[in-house]
Parts: sequence; C-alpha cells; structure tokens
Amino acid sequence: MTNIYHATPYDISAAGFYFSTYEDYLEKSASHRNEYGDPVEEYEIQFIDGENCALFSAIGVHQANLKLWFEEFEDLDEDGAVKAIYLAEHLSCTADEVLGHLDDVYLFEGTPLEYAKNYIDDTGLLNEIPEHLRYYFDTEAFARDMVLGGDITQVEIMGRSWIASGN
Repeated sequence: MTNIYHATPYDISAAGFYFSTYEDYLEKSASHRNEYGDPVEEYEIQFIDGENCALFSAIGVHQANLKLWFEEFEDLDEDGAVKAIYLAEHLSCTADEVLGHLDDVYLFEGTPLEYAKNYIDDTGLLNEIPEHLRYYFDTEAFARDMVLGGDITQVEIMGRSWIASGN
C-alpha cells in the first residue's frame, strides 16, 4: 500500500497538494505558487492514509526531516516501528537518535508477569533450585520488583502492551 501525504502551506493564499514519494513532494513544491503567483516555501506535512501513521506522528515529521522519513522510516517493519515509537515517545529521542538506537532496544509484547515468566525460562534462573522448591518462587513478586526497580518499563504502543528492558 502506498502512503498518501499532504503538504499544507502556511501561506493561506495557497492550496496544498497530495504526494506519496519524496520525489513527488520535491517536484510539486518546486513549482507550487500561491494565488498571487509567489512561490510557496513552508508546509505542514500531514499523514493522510497508509501504514505507520503512529510512527509518522511519533517522529514528528516536518519539512526538515521529510527526506529522512522516506529514506529510513516509511518502510520500517512493525517491529522496527514499535521500537522507533518507543524511542521517540518514551525516551524523547530525535529522529536521528532513533536511528542510532534501534538495535539497542528490546521490547517484549505482554505484561510484566509474562515478561518475568519468559525471563525465568530463558535465563534458567531457577535451574539451580531443586524442582520441588521451584513452586515456592513468587513470580508475581519478581515481576513487580523488576518494574519497581526500574529493570523493565511497561508502555503502551499502538494499543498494545509492551515491556522495555535494557535502556
């Protein structure tokens, strides 16, 4: 699916235009004139339809970073988009900083308790404890302590619950 954007001029004597690629934007903006024949130079860039609207909003796309949006962000898969939204919205990273930290982010979809259970299984945390005593381990308290201790953070991104760790 092709995304559709709109360049809305700050000049109230000019109509905006739709575009779907950076080249399309450059071509249309280069020849864009207001009703008096003057060139239009400044636009608000709006996301109209397509994929990654939440990412577009989180990155705060505008004229100055529009090229970066098309080159680096527009085609991010869902995993990359969720990480980028987390970095931009929850860690206040700029678009350039987001790109530098995408590989540093670990996100787990679920609740703190689900994360704790997964963490225990993946790390073998309880392997040294005899099996008959493992049932006494309080996974809920462990999950709560991970949240309170700042080891993990629960965030909501695109209507789903995520656990961020390692940041």
